[in-house]
Amino acid sequence: MLILAESMPVWLNNITASGSMFSFSVLLILFLLIFIETAGIFVGFIPGDTILLALGSFAGESHNFGHYLLGAFILGAASLAGDAVNYYFGAFLLRQFSRIKWIDKHINGATMGRLRDGFHHRRWLLFIVVGRFVPFIRTLVPLLAHELGLAFVNYIRYAAFASFLWSFSIVGIGYFFGHLNLPGGGIWWVLGTILLIMLILLRQARVREWIIRLFLHKDDK
Repeated sequence: MLILAESMPVWLNNITASGSMFSFSVLLILFLLIFIETAGIFVGFIPGDTILLALGSFAGESHNFGHYLLGAFILGAASLAGDAVNYYFGAFLLRQFSRIKWIDKHINGATMGRLRDGFHHRRWLLFIVVGRFVPFIRTLVPLLAHELGLAFVNYIRYAAFASFLWSFSIVGIGYFFGHLNLPGGGIWWVLGTILLIMLILLRQARVREWIIRLFLHKDDK
């Protein structure tokens, strides 16, 4: 993901070379990328957070708050649409591909086993919101919701809150730093540092364990 994050400015420049970052065609491409990241299960390598940060920074550099609102809404809707598809289509795919060893390891590892066995059902909203902010984990949240019997209507309501909270906050962070107009490509160094810190924290066993324990019954911790 770090390699993708580092190359994201070049990627964005290539996309915007023929027009505005907020043109219909560019926004459609970004919508599809966020949708695929969420709905595709096994394409969690798409740097969704980086895309949101980058879009927000472009809006901030132009000091256009309307672009911030438009971008955040569109990418939030993409996230929600991906979650809705993943809830049903993801469960179908897992039944078809669960015999593949690395896929089975990804979805039936110790962490997912603990969540299945000891999940606190009063903490669905917290789980869906926190999961939305964690790369790769966000693609497993709809699958666990489906498997543990959370009704689709309830799930989609929680997912809508999580998706738009994620999009407006992450795009907002990008907008804030883009608005500062940092010289010499400083915005990319700042955004890259934020992503690096997030990845370092998530690689710490204590941090991951603390997150998992948030969603378990006390007896299962």
